[in-house]
Amino acid sequence: MIKTRYFVAASLVAFSAAAAAGTFDGPSIQAGLSINSAQTTLENYSPDGKVSDNKVLGNLSLNYSQSYGAFNLAGGVFTILGNQKSGSLNSFAENTGNTWSDNFKLSNVWGISVEPGYNVNDSVLAYAKFSIARATGHNSYDYTGDLIGGDAGSASRKHSGTGFGVGVKFKITHQLYGTVEMEQINFNSKSYYADVPETYKPSLIKAGVSIGYKF
Repeated sequence: MIKTRYFVAASLVAFSAAAAAGTFDGPSIQAGLSINSAQTTLENYSPDGKVSDNKVLGNLSLNYSQSYGAFNLAGGVFTILGNQKSGSLNSFAENTGNTWSDNFKLSNVWGISVEPGYNVNDSVLAYAKFSIARATGHNSYDYTGDLIGGDAGSASRKHSGTGFGVGVKFKITHQLYGTVEMEQINFNSKSYYADVPETYKPSLIKAGVSIGYKF
């Protein structure tokens, strides 16, 4: 009798999830806002360490979603609108009066993603997000010194990286849905200047909400 009850309960859960399949299926477009924390890890730098900055930026993505029973598989192309500072560093030498400043920035962040998910019910879909991303990193420096004079310059490099996140989609109307998502993207290290050994490794943590329209 107990086994029968468990079987019936499991069957009802499976039937409910299967009935929910298809709620988020098809092509869609999403737009939203996220709080982004962009960091730059400094390697072979004096001193080594990590600097960061926070900013709210817009996000835009084009997606396609398809359910297979209770499970769902989605994919898409995304971009972060605008650019963001990813840290700065300033130093001052009391004995010489020399000053040094480094500023870092990320721009043109975009990528493609795969999102396996599970239809919790006919209004909610939970998913994981795996992404391959690209971005442009920028560095500018300014040195002021009495002994060798001043020096200033800038450089930029293309970075590639991978991301992982989790999120929830929830139905608003037949064609509108909302999302809540968190994701971390880690980019590769790059040397920006040929005459110095230091490398810069940007990363990005973002948490945001968006509204999607299903075609």
